[in-house]
Amino acid sequence: MKAVSYTSNGSAKDVLEYSDLPDPTPGAGEVLIKLHSSGVNPSDVNTRAGLLWPMTAPRTILHSDGAGMIEAVGKGVDQARIGERVWTYNVNRTEDGMGQGANGTCAEYTAVGAALAVPLPDGIGMTAAAALGVPAMTAHAALLTDGPVKDMSVLVTGGAGAVGSAAIQIAKWAGASRIVATVSSQAKANTATQDGADAAVNYKENSAPDDLAEALLVANGGERFHRLVDVDFGTYINLAPSILHPNSVIGTYASMTHPKPTIDFYPLMESGVIMRLIEIYAQPPDRFKEIYTGVNKILEDGALTPRIDSIYPLTETVAAHERVESGSQIGNVIVEI
Repeated sequence: MKAVSYTSNGSAKDVLEYSDLPDPTPGAGEVLIKLHSSGVNPSDVNTRAGLLWPMTAPRTILHSDGAGMIEAVGKGVDQARIGERVWTYNVNRTEDGMGQGANGTCAEYTAVGAALAVPLPDGIGMTAAAALGVPAMTAHAALLTDGPVKDMSVLVTGGAGAVGSAAIQIAKWAGASRIVATVSSQAKANTATQDGADAAVNYKENSAPDDLAEALLVANGGERFHRLVDVDFGTYINLAPSILHPNSVIGTYASMTHPKPTIDFYPLMESGVIMRLIEIYAQPPDRFKEIYTGVNKILEDGALTPRIDSIYPLTETVAAHERVESGSQIGNVIVEI
C-alpha cells in the first residue's frame, strides 16, 4: 500500500516519506479499513516533530483520525460490518492513549480494533468524517462532560479552530442561550459567527488581561459565562473568577501559550471553578462510546458540519503538515488518499 511515514523525528520536509509499505491484515477483534481521508491534527504535527511522545517503533505511519470503508474483518467481528462506512479515532496511539503508536491513517489501509471504527451516519462525506476524531470528540467532551448547557452562556476560546468550530456548533445544538468565541482576526470572527457564535472577541486587540475580561463580558451582555471550552488554559485560567459564574466548569484541552501556567489559587477556590482537563486520547472504553455516540447523534440531527480548511493528496502530506504548523488554517486540514 501507499503510505506516508517517518523513521525519526524532525521537520516534515526532512523526515516524511511517501512509499510502499506492507498491507495490514486484521487480527482478532479488528477491522481492515480502506481509507478515503486522513485528518491532520496539531498533535500529529507535534508528535512527528518530536515535541510530544517518543517513537515506539522503527517506523511510524502518521495520524490518528480518518474515514473509509471496512473491507475485511478479523476473528470475532461480525461479517456484516464489511462494506460499512466508518470514521476512526486513536488509530496511531498506544493502547492506553498516552503514547505514540506505529500505524496511522495516512495510508491506503489501516487495521484497527473494531471499537475504533465508528459507523458513519448517512449523508456525511468521508472528507468531513476525517475531521471528527480529535476535534469533534474533544469539543463534545469539553462542553458536555459536566452536564447540559441548555439556556447557559458558553465561551469558546479559539473559536475558528477545528475544536472551537465544533464546540460552537455543538453548543448551538445543545441549546446554549448565548455563545461567544475568541478569535485572532476578522476572517476568523466571520467563521465563528457562521458556525453559530453570537459574538466574537479579537484577543489580539484586547491583549491585556483586564481588557480581555471586560471585552468578553461586554460580548456576553454584561453577564458572566456558565461554561468555558478552552484551548489556551494558561491565558484564561486566572480570568475565570471574573468572567465565569461561581461553580462554573472549564473544559480545557491545551495551554500552548503558557505550558506551565502560574495559577492564582485563592480567587479560583473562592469562585468554586471546576477545571476539567481533557485528554481525548486517554478515555475509558465506555466513555469513548458515550462521546462518539453523542457526536453521531449531532451529525444525524444535521447540527454539525466539520469546517474544512484545505485538502491535500497523500503525495503532498508535507504541505498539509506545514499548513497546520503555520497556524493560519481555519478549521481542519485533510489528506485524501
